[in-house]
Amino acid sequence: MSYDVAIIGSGVVGLFIAYELAHYRVRVIVIDKETEPGFGVSKGHAGVVHVVQPPFNSLRSKLAVEGNRLYDGIAKRLHVRVKRLSTLLVARNLSHLIALPAVWLILNYVYGKRGFRVRILGPWGLHKREPNTSGLGAVEVEGYGVINSFELVSQLFNFCRLNGVDFAFNTEVRSVRALDDEFIIITNRGEYRTRYVINAAGLYSADIARLFGDEYRLEFGKGVMLVFWGEQTRNIIAPLQLIPNPRTKGGAIIPTVFNTTIWGPSLSVSGRDDRAVNEDDINVLARKFSGLLRNRDFTPIRAYAGIRPIPEGDDFIITYSRLSRHVIHLVGIESPGLTAAPAIAKRVVEMLSGAGIELVPKDYVKEVEPMVMTKDAIESGGTISDDQGEVVCPCMGVTKADIREAIRRGARTLDGVIFRTGLGMGVCQGMCLGRAIKVISEELGIEPRELTKSGGSSWLVTR
Repeated sequence: MSYDVAIIGSGVVGLFIAYELAHYRVRVIVIDKETEPGFGVSKGHAGVVHVVQPPFNSLRSKLAVEGNRLYDGIAKRLHVRVKRLSTLLVARNLSHLIALPAVWLILNYVYGKRGFRVRILGPWGLHKREPNTSGLGAVEVEGYGVINSFELVSQLFNFCRLNGVDFAFNTEVRSVRALDDEFIIITNRGEYRTRYVINAAGLYSADIARLFGDEYRLEFGKGVMLVFWGEQTRNIIAPLQLIPNPRTKGGAIIPTVFNTTIWGPSLSVSGRDDRAVNEDDINVLARKFSGLLRNRDFTPIRAYAGIRPIPEGDDFIITYSRLSRHVIHLVGIESPGLTAAPAIAKRVVEMLSGAGIELVPKDYVKEVEPMVMTKDAIESGGTISDDQGEVVCPCMGVTKADIREAIRRGARTLDGVIFRTGLGMGVCQGMCLGRAIKVISEELGIEPRELTKSGGSSWLVTR
C-alpha cells in the first residue's frame, strides 16, 4: 500500500507527529521494530515535563519551553494524568547559598519573562515549602510537571488508530530505495511506498539516516533510576549545580503520578542495549540525593535504566536529508525529548508543508476515550461488573477488567499491560505476575508460553 507519510519510530516523538498528521487528509503509517509503541527511548525515563534546560540558547531548550506550554491542553484532550509542581534547586553549603541570588537572576531573566515564576527561598521558606528537604535555601522554578508517560503513549497510539493512522510493529527497516516521486521502504515484513519519510527512530536514528546517505554520530547515555514506594516530597528536589552540565540536568528527587518517588537519573556513556543496573549505580544515586532529605525511611522497590541518544553538539538535530526535502531526520532527541515532543511534532509538520505536502484538515476527528480503571470507577461512585471486582494486582488495584481493557487498547505483551494499568508496579513489585500472565494469555487467546515480556525472545514461561 502507498502512503503520503511514513514515520519510522513509535516513541513519544513519532506518536506526536502521527497525532498532528491525524488531523489532516493524509495517509500515514508508523513503522517500528518493537512489538508495541513506546518500547524504545520512551520506555525508560522519569516522566518529567521540564522548564530549565541548559544551554539556554539551544534548540532543545527552546522546544522544551514550547512543549511545556502545550501539555495541559494535550493532557486534557487525551485524558492523561499530569501533575503540575515546582523544582527546587537546593543549596547544601555556604558557597551555594551565596550563589543563590546569581542563580535566581539568570533563571529569572531566561524563564521569568517566558511566564515561569522564579523565586528564592531561605531556610525557613524551604522548610515550609518542603518539610522533608534538608538545605540552607533554594531557588524555586514553577511550571514543571510529572506525567504518566505510559498513559500518554497509549492514548496517542489509540487516538492515531481511531483517526486512520496505520501501524506496522515488529517491522525492521532494512533498506530504502528512492524513486522519482516516492520512496520504497524495505523491511523484514515487506515493502511500503511513501512520498515523505520522517526518521524518528530514537536510538537507531543515525542508522536510518545512513540509509538515505546522511551521516550522524551518536553516543548512548545510560540513566539509572531508583524507585521508592511512597511520596518523599511534594515537588521535584535537585541539588544546586553552579556549573551546569550541558548533557544532563543532573537528576533529582521526583514525585510521580503513581505515589512513588524516583531518584535520578544518573548519566554514563554506555552501549545502545545496556540497561543493566549494578551496585555502583545505586551508590552514585544514594550519595547524590540522600543528603537532601531529613527523613530517609522509605522503601526502595525497583531500579531501572533508560538509554538516550546523545548527538555530536549535544543538541537536537531536526533537519531535511541532503538527499531530499521529502525526508526529515530527528537525530539525538534525548532529554528533554518528552517535554519537547509536542513542539517537535508541530515543527515537523511545518517542515513537511514547506517541502510541498498538501495538508487539508479533516472535516471530523474522533476523540479518544479515557481508560477508566476499576479503582477510579469506585472512587467516583460508579457501579462495577463481576470482572471489575476480580482483583489481580492488590497493590495497584488492577482487576481482570482492567487487563481486558488494556488489551483492547493494543497491549500484546506483559509490559504493554503493565504500562497501561500499573500492574505489578506496587510495593511488592510483582507477586501477582503469575496470575496476571494466566489472565493476559487467556484474554489474548494464546498459551502462557507464547506471551513475552516485551516482544522478541523475552519469554516468561519455560517452553
